[in-house]
Amino acid sequence: MKKIPVEEQELELKVPKLPLKEKDLPAIIRQVVTNAPANRKLACFIACLAPLCALATRIRLKYHYDGERLSALLLHVIIEGAQSVGKSFAADIEKLLMNDTLKAHDKVQRRQEQEYREKKKRRKANEKLEEEPKTTIRVIPATISKTVLVKRADSYERILGDVLTFWMFSEELAQVTDAGKQGYSNLRTIMRSAWDLGSLFGLDFASDNSYSAIADINICAMFCATPSAVDRYMDNESIEGGNITRMIPCQLNDELGADGAIFKPYTEEEKRVIDNTLQQIMNDTYDADGNLQPTLLLDTSWIDNDVIRWCREKGKEALKCASKAIDTFRKRSSVSAYRTMSLCYYLYRKEGIDEITAQRRCRKIYRWMADYTLDTLLHRWGNRFEELQAKRNEGEILAEQSRPRLIDRLTSEFTRDQLRNLMNELKVSSPDRVLISQWKANRWIEEIDKFKYRKLL
Repeated sequence: MKKIPVEEQELELKVPKLPLKEKDLPAIIRQVVTNAPANRKLACFIACLAPLCALATRIRLKYHYDGERLSALLLHVIIEGAQSVGKSFAADIEKLLMNDTLKAHDKVQRRQEQEYREKKKRRKANEKLEEEPKTTIRVIPATISKTVLVKRADSYERILGDVLTFWMFSEELAQVTDAGKQGYSNLRTIMRSAWDLGSLFGLDFASDNSYSAIADINICAMFCATPSAVDRYMDNESIEGGNITRMIPCQLNDELGADGAIFKPYTEEEKRVIDNTLQQIMNDTYDADGNLQPTLLLDTSWIDNDVIRWCREKGKEALKCASKAIDTFRKRSSVSAYRTMSLCYYLYRKEGIDEITAQRRCRKIYRWMADYTLDTLLHRWGNRFEELQAKRNEGEILAEQSRPRLIDRLTSEFTRDQLRNLMNELKVSSPDRVLISQWKANRWIEEIDKFKYRKLL
C-alpha cells in the first residue's frame, strides 16, 4: 500500500472532501478536478459550475417549491481569497470552457458591431447605411451599463424568439463595485432578478437615443475577489436584499507559508472529452443554421423528497437555534444545490451514465452542495445578517413603544367628542362608534352617561 506523505495527510484532513470520488464526477468537471492539486479540488469543482450553467442555457427545471414555474441553470459564484493566493486558476477554467464556445460565438458578432460603428463614423452627410447588424452577444463585462444589458437581452427574444443566459466573469470583483458607483452600471438589483428565469427588468426613456424595453435578463456569473472587495460589494443593502443568498461563496484558506498550487496539464484524451462535451452542449443550444434548439425539460422529480427532507431538517435547526440566518439562507442554498445537481445530471446523461447510477450520484451531490452552500454563507455573513435583523427588530419595538396607544392618550373619563377629536388629530380612519363598541366588549371602558365613558384599564 502506497504511503501518503505527512504533508498530504495533513492537507487531506483540512480540505473539505467532495461528495464523490474524482472518477465518479461528470465529464469536464472530472477532468478539471483530477488535474488540480489537493488544496484546489473543491474550488475547481465550484469554479466549473457557473460557466457550464451559462453554456447549458436551454435546460429547464421544475424545483419542488416553485410549483409549476420553470427555472433554469443560473448560478453566481465568488472565489474569495487573499491577494496573491492564486485565484487565477478560476480564469484558466473560464478560458478552457468559454474560449471555443461562447467567446468564439461572440467574436464574430462583436466584429460586425464594430465594423458597423466604424462605417457610421465615416459616413458622409445624408449617406444612408445598411440596417444595423442583428447580434446576440452573450459574454458581457462586469462594467456593462443597464441600458446595453437590457438591449442585448431584448435582442434575444426579437432575433431568436426566446431568452438566453449571459455569462459574466471578472478576475477582480472591485470592477463591479467601482462601476456600481455610477447609477447606470449599478447591477446589484439586476443581479438579484437575473438569478431567476422569468423575472423581468425594464427601462423606459423618453429620448430616442436611449433604449427602452422590458426584458427577461438571465445571468450566470463568477467573480474573484479579496475579502475586502467582497465586503465592499456585499454591503448592508446586499446582505438584507438577498444578493448574498444567491451566491455560492468559495473561500481559499491556504496555510501560512503554503506552496503555490500547481496544476497538471490535460492529456490529449482529457482534452478530447472536454471538447466533445462542450460541443454537445453547444449543439443543444444552436442548430446548424444558428437558430435556437428547443428547450429541454429535465425530469428531476426523483430528487423532490431529498429536497423536502433537507429543507425541513434545516428548518428545525433554525427553530432550535432561533436563527433567522439559517432559516433565510437554507432556502436558496437548496436552490443552488438543486441547480448544481441538475447540471451534473444533465452532464451524466450526455456521457451515457445509466439512470440509477446518475440519480444515486446526484443525490449525494445535492445533499453535499446544500450543506456546503449553507455553511459557507453562515460562516461569511451569518453574524452580520443576525445583527442587521436584530437592529431592525429593535427599531420596530422601539417605534411601537414610542407610539402610545390611542386609549392611553385619553383621560380617565372622556366623551365621544374627545375621542373623535383625538382620532382626527392622529388621522385614525376607523369609525369612533366601532372603537367604542370594541372597547366596551373587551371591558376596557364602561359607559357612565350618554356619550361619556370611564376607562377600566
